[in-house]
Amino acid sequence: MKHTSIFSKVFAICAAMVLALIPAMAFAAVEAAAAADKTTVTAGDMVEVTITVSGKELAAVEGTYTYDPAILTYTESEGGASDGFISMISAEKDGSDSLTSRIKFTAASAGTAEVAFDITKALNYDGDNAGTAKSSVSLTVEAAPASTEPTPEPLNYAREGVAAVNLTSEMPMYIWRSLENVTVPSKYTETAIEYHGETVAAAVVADSDAPTLLYLSDETGETGGYYVYDAEKDTLYPYQTVNSVSKSYILLQPDGSVALPEGFSETTITINEKAVAAWVSQDAQGDIYLLYARNPDGEVGYYLYNPADESLQRYAVMPARPTAPTLPEVEETAPVEEQPAEEEPVPGEGITLSKPVFYGVCGLAGTLLIAVIVMAISNAREKARRKRLAEQRRAERKKMLEQDREEKA
Repeated sequence: MKHTSIFSKVFAICAAMVLALIPAMAFAAVEAAAAADKTTVTAGDMVEVTITVSGKELAAVEGTYTYDPAILTYTESEGGASDGFISMISAEKDGSDSLTSRIKFTAASAGTAEVAFDITKALNYDGDNAGTAKSSVSLTVEAAPASTEPTPEPLNYAREGVAAVNLTSEMPMYIWRSLENVTVPSKYTETAIEYHGETVAAAVVADSDAPTLLYLSDETGETGGYYVYDAEKDTLYPYQTVNSVSKSYILLQPDGSVALPEGFSETTITINEKAVAAWVSQDAQGDIYLLYARNPDGEVGYYLYNPADESLQRYAVMPARPTAPTLPEVEETAPVEEQPAEEEPVPGEGITLSKPVFYGVCGLAGTLLIAVIVMAISNAREKARRKRLAEQRRAERKKMLEQDREEKA
């Protein structure tokens, strides 16, 4: 009996251990393995990490992975992986025994980084949970070797360029010999011209009277920009534009070909955070400004500038309106019978319409009259219809009351 009791206790312990291991065995059905094509790389190199999940008849696998973004930079992936996430699906009919994803990283800086995978869900072909798994791979990133190439000497435009003269700027400026490293304005193309015996780069609009542009900067190249070059006067001034209603105007300096309107004096205003030359006068509403510019059609002259909406329009002096002539007094004489003459309209006493405008007004008035008549007819018909319906309802109600009296009687 004693041996039987001992045997029973041992059997019970073994059975409990087996039962305790059944869930663990069920959830240990999948395994994850992470690997890298190279575990040591240099900053700037590409490294590929592979995650493989193995099991029986796997249909779908989901999970996440982490890495140090200061050392590795996500570049691209395939096989159901994205930046930080895993979502693999089997394309086979009865599922797959393994599913694989590949992630490519760029080594950003020196250090050791671990790519850790956590497979949180795995389903077999029957939809049953196949368990979870974890895996990781460690990567070492070494610093890139120092460059042995000498640091190129920065360009000195005082030596490489051409000194500009007759310039509005007080700072010494130099004309560039090439526009390779700067953006050429729209519709302009690069060419070469002679400037004080030196060949420099210029931007021009072919077959146009658009101003020639030269690129100037200080000796370091930091303070630079395009300047308008007036070859006849041998002057340079900053190239500036003003946009108005989707049009771009090039600001110019007056050359005397267009006279300045009377009553205006030179001043400076700020447009696009830059000071530009302008001319100011006053009227009953306040200050009015003129800019000397060239519009997209090539018309050069003074343009009226409105600071409120930054609009520009061609400025033209309107002629004074004519006044009625003063007629001499005529002494009264005996009335003479004459045929009445057609009265001529006196300026300011009436409105004279051209034939197209007169016919248009008449047509509009006729259309409105027809619309009023149609509405009146429609309203009359609607009232008649409502009256008929009301009479019909009264008749039906009267009939129902008579039927009720007959039934009660």
